[in-house]
Amino acid sequence: MKKNKKIIFGGALLITLLILILLRGFIIEFAAERKIKRIEGRLRIEINYDDLSLSGLSGVKIMGLSVVPEGGDTLLKADKIIARLNPWRLIILRPDLKYLEIERGGLTFVKRDSTSNFDFLYKINSDSIAKKENIKSDEKRSLITIDYSKIAASLYNLFLDLMPSDAVLKDVYLTYINNDYKLDIRLTESTVENDKYTSLITADENGRKEHLRATGTLNDEERSVSAIFTPKESTMFKVPFLEFRWGAKLLFDTLALNIKSTLRENEKIIFSGNASASSISLFHPDISPEEVVLKKGIIDYNVNIGANYAELDSSSVITINALSFSPFMRAEKRENWILTASLIKENLNADELFSSLPKGLFLNLENIETSGYMDYRFLLLVDFNNVDSLKLESSLNKRDFMIRKMGRADLRLMTGDFLHTVYEKGQPVRSFTVGESNPNFTPLGRISPYLQMAVLQSEDGGFFYHNGFVPEGIRGAITENLKKGRFARGGSSITMQLVKNVYLNRHKTLARKFEEILIVWLIENNRLVSKERMFEVYLNIIEWGPGIYGVREASLFWFNKEPHQLNINESIFLASIIPAPKRAFRNFNPDFSLKEDMVGYYRLLAERLKVKEIITESEEASVKPIINLSDKAKSMISESK
Repeated sequence: MKKNKKIIFGGALLITLLILILLRGFIIEFAAERKIKRIEGRLRIEINYDDLSLSGLSGVKIMGLSVVPEGGDTLLKADKIIARLNPWRLIILRPDLKYLEIERGGLTFVKRDSTSNFDFLYKINSDSIAKKENIKSDEKRSLITIDYSKIAASLYNLFLDLMPSDAVLKDVYLTYINNDYKLDIRLTESTVENDKYTSLITADENGRKEHLRATGTLNDEERSVSAIFTPKESTMFKVPFLEFRWGAKLLFDTLALNIKSTLRENEKIIFSGNASASSISLFHPDISPEEVVLKKGIIDYNVNIGANYAELDSSSVITINALSFSPFMRAEKRENWILTASLIKENLNADELFSSLPKGLFLNLENIETSGYMDYRFLLLVDFNNVDSLKLESSLNKRDFMIRKMGRADLRLMTGDFLHTVYEKGQPVRSFTVGESNPNFTPLGRISPYLQMAVLQSEDGGFFYHNGFVPEGIRGAITENLKKGRFARGGSSITMQLVKNVYLNRHKTLARKFEEILIVWLIENNRLVSKERMFEVYLNIIEWGPGIYGVREASLFWFNKEPHQLNINESIFLASIIPAPKRAFRNFNPDFSLKEDMVGYYRLLAERLKVKEIITESEEASVKPIINLSDKAKSMISESK
């Protein structure tokens, strides 16, 4: 009897399995239909297909697939998709794509004015936010507790698992349409065989076609990825979309990426590998007025990602042309982010440094020749929980350093007469000679000592004693700018202001700031121009009101006096103009008296001048925001109201 029951049970189980196998197509289609209807209702999209069936025990075949948002253009389309998974990995709920075949399929993103066919994707995010609004604050905090190491490991593993060991892609595309702009990226001749892939990528940007060949490997066992991109026909490949979106042009001839290995260790994941590019060409007016060219760029990296931090380990090596260095960078999340960056480079060959600067980025220093050695130390620590605690250290020391040949610009220019051009919004507005041949040029000995000291105490009290930089001023400026979330204050010394005015364009870019720092260091540390001469040039070229340049022009305009005749009240007023000369007329009331908010500035400068023993205590008491303007100044102020 028991034997018969076992036979009956085994037979029933076998029949059930056979029925499930025979009906698996119906079952999966029924389940798919239910899931699709829920997705369609939630996202307001329409999902259609001609046929959905199983292929073998672990394969899925979809014919005539399309996804169309409500009232929008078709987002996704594919004539045929066949996917096969590793059945054993599927049992443990970790999908591993073994084979993928796609024919004539891809994504089309369409944006027309203020609407697009991918707006529903934003709805997913907004819905999730709305749901979280109903969650208690304690629960909310638990939701935002993120383990970055787990996320990084999961995403990387998912990427590798979803990349097929074998694949055939026929006419697979990604299209973006924005009114009159169209970008079509297509994969042709694309295959993956035994974890090795090759593909020809065609980018069609408004009718301009470029071809890029991609080759590489995906090693699931070693968890490694490699890719090499090279232009198929031309010598350079222009990266599409950048010019349309950001006005930037980027070209390269070879790009290589490699993740050699990953290691899970002490609750962190370590990514090791390298990336390189050659013959990189970049143009954007906010970076440089000329094309920036980099012959070679390489990074051998070790990136550590922990539960609440990510860092570039100091064992990493970055190479730019012939220059190599090993920076350390770390971003750590506590209540707010804590950012750390440091770099130590000793025995740096000076000529190696300057010859490796990307062409077009440091225009004035191109072709400069140097000798000797340099030691550089840098540390930046920003705790966004307490921005006032910001720590900044930077030092560049020389050994046997010498400038053998000047670059595009002669950094000794200011030692003699030279032609100075004033720029506004990148455009030249006025040129004049700085030197004795200009009747408005005023030697330092013919400028009121009150004005000289007022300017120094206002702009850079330690000018005659430092080497071009005021670390505390720079640190304070960075702190204030971080607090306000915008550029609100500069930390420039007089030398830095002078270099900016004489040598550099007036575009506020990071590259210009780096060039400014290097030029200041070269001038100050090699005594190319004396401090006295720099201060003299500075007073003779800066703006002292809208369109008013140089100390004599300013003195005559405001007070109808020569610079040596200026009194202390007039001098303090002129010093107050320097930070914002275009707004100088706003300092006056309708009766041409100075506004009340100038009182504090006058008291501050008077106190500093007394401490420096430029004025006596009794003279300090007489300092007040009271000045007698010239008729010309009064007329211009009236016209500006």
